Amino acid sequence: WLAVTLALRPLDRLGAIIAERSPDDLRPVTADVPQEVSALVQAINSFMARLDTALDALRNFTGNASHQLRTPLAVVRTQLALIDRSETPQQMAASTAKAQTALERAERVLAQLLVLARVDAATGVVALQSVNIVTIAKELTAEMVPLALQREVDLGFEGPDEANALAEPVLIAELLNNLLGNAIAYAGHGAVVTVRVKEYPDGVVLEVEDNGPGLSASQIAQARRRRRGPPVHGLAPIKDHEAGYGFGLAITAEIAALFGAEIQLQTGSDGRGLLASITLRRAVGVV
Repeated sequence: WLAVTLALRPLDRLGAIIAERSPDDLRPVTADVPQEVSALVQAINSFMARLDTALDALRNFTGNASHQLRTPLAVVRTQLALIDRSETPQQMAASTAKAQTALERAERVLAQLLVLARVDAATGVVALQSVNIVTIAKELTAEMVPLALQREVDLGFEGPDEANALAEPVLIAELLNNLLGNAIAYAGHGAVVTVRVKEYPDGVVLEVEDNGPGLSASQIAQARRRRRGPPVHGLAPIKDHEAGYGFGLAITAEIAALFGAEIQLQTGSDGRGLLASITLRRAVGVV
């Protein structure tokens, strides 16, 4: 009995340390325990780290949802009130159109939030494989043609017949869909949007370029911080019509990070618009 009691004292100390923790304290557990118990402590710390990541994803989702959806829903509520007070069919039609636009924005933001949730769930567990980036780029470009025609945007694709890189098919499609959808939505009527795939010995580059109004350097810097924290002091505020663009860039940056890549943002080749490029690692054994 005495031997068992002495042997279990390290576990009693470990249990007491964990019991004293507050529910939101998920820091690693540090305790003076024998080597035989260290594996248990490491397992507890690993579990707490995963739990902290999951809770952080939930906080980000709820925070982003409340912030991004508040404005379009308020616009819808206001326009519905104006419809009730409309005196002419023209006033009613104008308010209805504004409400429809706000609903479309809310729908787009909600779709992006769901992508964020999917990315958070995939963090650390993405299995990269050889993916033909050209096939995905061509298919998504073709799917976006009707939307581009509706917005009077000239949409095109440039690239080789095949370019294989390490990625995850669903997430790389989400990444490109997000970049392409944002470019079409915010480049403006009459703009030119081009999807490119370039193959180099050390990687495959995926680009989406438009010649629209683009974003300034300070707005790009703030847009990429919208995902994880509040706006940075001293940066120019992002206008309402640019907010969705910045939100989409943040999502794209997170997906790229899962592939060990980074999104590069710069002004378009003609001095206008925005050029977003991502360099992916080439698939091993693929020439």
